[in-house]
Amino acid sequence: MDVKKKEKMKKIITLLALLTLQLGFSQITLARLNFTPIPSGSVIANNQTGYPQAEVGFKVRNTGSTTTNVWVKCEDLLNNDGTSFQLCFGEECLPEVVEGLSYPSVGVTLAPNGTNGNFDHFLNDNAGTGVYPLDFVFRFYQTNQATQGGTEVGNSITVTYRYDPNLTIDEVSQLETSGVIVKSTLIDDELVLDVLKSTSMAVYDLNGKVVYNSELNYGVQTIDFSNISSGVYVINFTNAEGNSSTKKIIKK
Repeated sequence: MDVKKKEKMKKIITLLALLTLQLGFSQITLARLNFTPIPSGSVIANNQTGYPQAEVGFKVRNTGSTTTNVWVKCEDLLNNDGTSFQLCFGEECLPEVVEGLSYPSVGVTLAPNGTNGNFDHFLNDNAGTGVYPLDFVFRFYQTNQATQGGTEVGNSITVTYRYDPNLTIDEVSQLETSGVIVKSTLIDDELVLDVLKSTSMAVYDLNGKVVYNSELNYGVQTIDFSNISSGVYVINFTNAEGNSSTKKIIKK
């Protein structure tokens, strides 16, 4: 074997070793207690507070081949200070959360194919002060030790719990499927959207032709549809994590 082939083989072996090492890290999934998956980037929306209507039980599963230690970090709070939001995970059940902190104080250790208990949940009892929505952003992640300060490994899952008493049942469903509220599916010249997170939008006619596309940022946005012909259209939303959903609209 010549020198070039030997060097190439060494590189391949090194890459395979690195890949094997990465795959050795445990992977986690998140789901509701009824086994409905909660992919990273998902929105949990609610228009009520208190138990049981605002409680969301969750299951973290280790789908990898090695034991892992799982934490949940409060990444961001919008229009609230984290009070009256209960987080139960592992051995701790906390009456409030603090932005920037990870819970519990000792990580939840999961063996391969292991899960956390059946009583871990989010529960919002914060009705707010009249400024909505209230957003609570959490990230489930893994480290190489069960005490604080370990090195992060494997994948992580980010989820946003949103409370807004003004949400309709249909808007709750829209948020949970796409992270975007289409304010009206029957429009004149303007399409109004309430966007929870950065999302790509493409509008198709019934022949599959793209008639409009855009990158959407956080907040309420109004899109000019005055140059689009009357008819039925399908909007496809895709967020940064690759989750997608569709919504049908009618332009008068």
